[in-house]
Amino acid sequence: MMGTIIMYFNEKAVTVWAGENYQPSRIYHNAPLEIVWTIIPTVILILIAVPSFVFLYSMDEIYDPKLTIKAIGRQWY
Repeated sequence: MMGTIIMYFNEKAVTVWAGENYQPSRIYHNAPLEIVWTIIPTVILILIAVPSFVFLYSMDEIYDPKLTIKAIGRQWY
């Protein structure tokens, strides 16, 4: 894909397609657009995360164990 982009969209190829007097757009930044496309995915992720955590914590089993085992592990012992 990168090779295709380099081959077809280099300066020489664009001047052949668009003509010798072609001037590309000089738009570099659009702050409102960048803010919007940062906020929208954030909101979508939050909308997915909240129900997921509610479901995850609702599945947590809380019970009184009848037997407790204490295990001690030692490294290099």
